[in-house]
Amino acid sequence: MLQDLDQLAARIGQLVHRTRQLHAERDALRLRLNEFEAEQRSLKQRAAEREADIVTLQSKLQDHDGAVTSMLEQAQQAEVALREQLARETAERQSLESRFAARETELQGNLQSRDTELQRLRVAAAAARERIDAVLARLPGAPAGEQH
Repeated sequence: MLQDLDQLAARIGQLVHRTRQLHAERDALRLRLNEFEAEQRSLKQRAAEREADIVTLQSKLQDHDGAVTSMLEQAQQAEVALREQLARETAERQSLESRFAARETELQGNLQSRDTELQRLRVAAAAARERIDAVLARLPGAPAGEQH
C-alpha cells in the first residue's frame, strides 16, 4: 500500500508538473495570441490606411482625368479657332496679294503709258526745238554761224 501511495504521489507530482507545464504553455500561447492580435490590429490599421490612400488617389486621379479632359477640349476648341483664323487670314492674304498684283499690273501699265508719252513728248520737244532753231535761224539779224 505504501508503494501504491508512493506511486500515487509520484503520479500526482507528474500531474502537478504536467499541469504547470500546461499552464506555462497556455500563458505562452496567450502571449503569442495577444501578439498576433496586436499584429492583426496593426495590419488592419495599415490596410485601412492604405485603402484610404487608394481612395484618395483614385479621387485625385478622377479629378486629374477631368482636368485633362477639360484641357483637351479647350485645346481642341483653341485649335479649331486658330485653324479658322488661319483660313480667314490666308484668304485675306491671298485676296490682298491678288489686289496688289492687279494694282501692280495697273501701275506697270500706267508707267509704260507714261514712259511712252514721255518718250513721245521728248521726241516732240526735240522736233519743236529744231523747228524753233530753224525759224530763228531764218529770221533777219540771226547770227550767220547758227544757220543750218
